Amino acid sequence: MNKSVALTSLAWGLFFVLIGLSWAASNHYGVDVRPYIALEAGIILIGLNIARTGLGTHLSKFSLFIGIVALAFGVVLMGYPLPLPETIIVLIGLFIIAEAARSLTKSR
Repeated sequence: MNKSVALTSLAWGLFFVLIGLSWAASNHYGVDVRPYIALEAGIILIGLNIARTGLGTHLSKFSLFIGIVALAFGVVLMGYPLPLPETIIVLIGLFIIAEAARSLTKSR
C-alpha cells in the first residue's frame, strides 16, 4: 500500500471513529455534537494534507478546501459569526501558503 492510500485510509478511519464517538456522546449526554464533528472533520482533512506534504506526496486542494470549509462551518455552528469578506481573504491566504509549502517540498 503506498503512502497516500495509507494516509487516506487513516483519515477515513479517524472520521468513522469520530462519528461513532460523537453519536454515542450525543445519545448519552444529549448534547449537540454537530459543531464538533465539523471542526474535527476539518482538522482531519487539513492534517491529512499536511501529512501528505510532509511525506512528499501530492496535496489535494479539494480535500484541503473541504477541510477549511468544515472548520469554518464548525465555528459558525458554535455560535461565532464569520464575516464573509474576511473569511474569503483568510481562505485565499491559506491556499497560497499550501501552494508555497507544496513548492518547497518539491524542491528538496
